[in-house]
Amino acid sequence: MTHYLQSVLDINKPLLSVGLEKLEKSSGNSGVDTRLIADILEKAHDVIRLMGLDTKDTTGPELYNSLISFIKTSDGESLLIDCDYVLYIVDGKVVSLNLIDIIENSHHELPFEQRTDSHGQRSLRGEIVGRYVNHARTDEMTILETASAFGLSPNPDTCYNNAYVYPNQYNSKFIHKEAVR
Repeated sequence: MTHYLQSVLDINKPLLSVGLEKLEKSSGNSGVDTRLIADILEKAHDVIRLMGLDTKDTTGPELYNSLISFIKTSDGESLLIDCDYVLYIVDGKVVSLNLIDIIENSHHELPFEQRTDSHGQRSLRGEIVGRYVNHARTDEMTILETASAFGLSPNPDTCYNNAYVYPNQYNSKFIHKEAVR
């Protein structure tokens, strides 16, 4: 399972794999990472279907261009509002369903090969940490230290030191990320 997360986060460090395994072990091997990946795939497939595409034969460039067209011509924001951490792999290429990434790609008229997915990656790192912090069997400080040590809170996120991971169906409390430096 860590391979998918490593691929979409574009972190090829062996330490990340070890860190994700350590996070999973701290939760009693309860499948937090597996559930996260299932949620990513479910949300991506829902968006792809709602745009009228087929999940089985849609290419990366086709999905990318459809997302850009969708936000320009319709109320795509409401469809993508819960997809901030959704990074979907199509034909070995990552496509971000993060609304900010899509807006930036559209605004700058970036071709598929030059697309950005940094906001989606940042959101996914936060989602990973948030799910483990909020797990009943984990200790918040241990999770935050592990996440920091294994590259889930790299230096580029330090400018977001006052950001919060907001609660969703899995997170029941606010988490201040300042400790994740």
